[in-house]
Order: sequence, then structure tokens, then C-alpha cells
Amino acid sequence: MVDTPEKLQDLVKKLAAAKVISFDTETTSTDQMRAELVGLSLAVEAEHGYYIPVGHQSGSGTQLDAETVLDTLRKPLTDPKIAKVGHNLKYDFVVLARYGLRVQPLVFDTMIAEFLTNPTSRNLGLKNLAWVRQNIPMTNIEDLIGRGKKQITMAQVPIEQAAAYAAADAQAVLRLMPELEAELKEKNAKALMAELERSEEHTSELQSRQSI
Repeated sequence: MVDTPEKLQDLVKKLAAAKVISFDTETTSTDQMRAELVGLSLAVEAEHGYYIPVGHQSGSGTQLDAETVLDTLRKPLTDPKIAKVGHNLKYDFVVLARYGLRVQPLVFDTMIAEFLTNPTSRNLGLKNLAWVRQNIPMTNIEDLIGRGKKQITMAQVPIEQAAAYAAADAQAVLRLMPELEAELKEKNAKALMAELERSEEHTSELQSRQSI
């Protein structure tokens, strides 16, 4: 949990020294153009993840100011020498871009990689993908926010619960990457992956600008 200025500075040092950063956002909506940022999860190694709460309802725990957090993270998250990876990166890129942080470079998306290795895959969701490929049991979002009329938003979830869920998402990407990269190489699809990533980044950039 990164919920103090001191912890945030320590995290920035770890990010600045990393070769790759996995990132994910927690928000109030699946609509990237309307979603409000609730928290940001990051990982630089598969065994450890971080969660920075910024938009949970008051009373759910200590959290930091979103603008301060994004300004502090700006340098490592835009450093061209540090690869940025995730799952369904287009969504997270647009959400953060709407808040003034355009993460780059985006080099690997586990959702796109799974599709390229198996176009008929039914496991494009991160939770299913992690279970099928790595036997990683992950908490489903419905276990936190519920279903139907009683469903709440991530902002209403206690920070302690959200932290474990969010950090696991960032970690799972790093655990899935080696296997997916090997399959892409085996199927001579790495070049196509890179091309799709560039296209996705361009499209996401345009969408984020249209939302301002």
C-alpha cells in the first residue's frame, strides 16, 4: 500500500530503476471516457505489487491526492527507456491521459498477445487468462462490488480490499508475459504485436485528446 508521501517517493525510486513497469487503473466505470480514477496499481517484478489509492470514498482509509500522485509518477511512467505493459492497455492509457498523464512507451498488452497466439481464445479477460495459463486464482471484480441493483463502484470498496485485488492485476501481467512472448516468437507474431501496440497507442492518444 502506498498511502504516504514517503512511500510514494520510495516507489518512484524503484520505478526509475526498473526495466519494465506493469500498470493498471481502478476506476468507477468501464467507460474509459467517463471513468473516475480510484487507484493505480504498479509492479516491476512478478512477486510484488503496489497500490496507490486516490479516489476512494472518505472514511475508507488513508489515501493520497490524485494530482500529486500523477505528477510524482510522471517521470518514470513517461521515460522512453522503461517499457510499460499491462492488460487492455488502451483503457488504462485513456483514463490516465484524461488526468494529464500519457504513459509511454506501451510495449506489451497481454490481452492482445493472447488474441494473437489464439484468435479463438475465450480467455481474453485477465482473471481467466491467469488461471488457464498460470494456475493463478484471482479475485473477480464482482466479489468486491457485487452484482445487479446492489452493485457498488470501486470507490466504495475499502482500500485494504482494493489494494490486494489491484496489485494482483499488475503482478499477473508480469507472470504471463514470458509465456506469451515465447508463443508470439514461435508463431512469428512479435512484429505484428509491436505494430498493433503502436496502432493502439495512436488510437488511444486520439481518444484521450477528444475527451479534453
